[in-house]
Amino acid sequence: MGPSLASRLLFHSQPLPLLPHLNPDLSNELHDFVALSLRAFVSPWWSKITRYDKDFLPHLNLIITHVIRALDSRIQQLDVPDLVFHDLPTILTQHYRDYRNVAAKMQTAYATGGAASLPALFAHLQPHMAISQEGVIDREYYRQIVDHILKASLPPEDYEPESERIIVREVVVKVLIDDVLPKITQPWFINRSILDLLGNTDEPTYMVRPSSR
Repeated sequence: MGPSLASRLLFHSQPLPLLPHLNPDLSNELHDFVALSLRAFVSPWWSKITRYDKDFLPHLNLIITHVIRALDSRIQQLDVPDLVFHDLPTILTQHYRDYRNVAAKMQTAYATGGAASLPALFAHLQPHMAISQEGVIDREYYRQIVDHILKASLPPEDYEPESERIIVREVVVKVLIDDVLPKITQPWFINRSILDLLGNTDEPTYMVRPSSR
């Protein structure tokens, strides 16, 4: 078997370096994920500018992996039990209560006789600038979040060049909004994740995966 995509595209066919605190398989998967993202969102337009530059994508990869290392270091310092057993249950419980409250008021004067939709009423209880009442994600909100993450994670010499920072930011936002968020918010994915965490490897017969077509 020849070198992987990440090895060929980002490391000139050299062995993939291990990322800290990750097992080798997960580290290699992460390298491949970054390589696929750069090939999909940077290579198409960069290759039209120059076909001979072989260092631009590896340099972008260095910046992205630097951010991953910085985020991993911060995650290691989190109080994970407090997050999992206190913060997340509190947020989920509030969402559930608001949803049930809104659902109970449908077809009433509160919902203007049924003219107002459930998403609109729920958004009224829990408004958020990152998403509209119709469920449309605001890219500018996530651009600002990613930009703050880059500022906190990167050394000044990598953060200050605007063109470099914008390219990295747009790749991250593109992957996050178009690939990651649509998947992790699907009921089948949440169900599968819970079962995996509980150690149940038998997939229920009632779980239907979305069509790949």
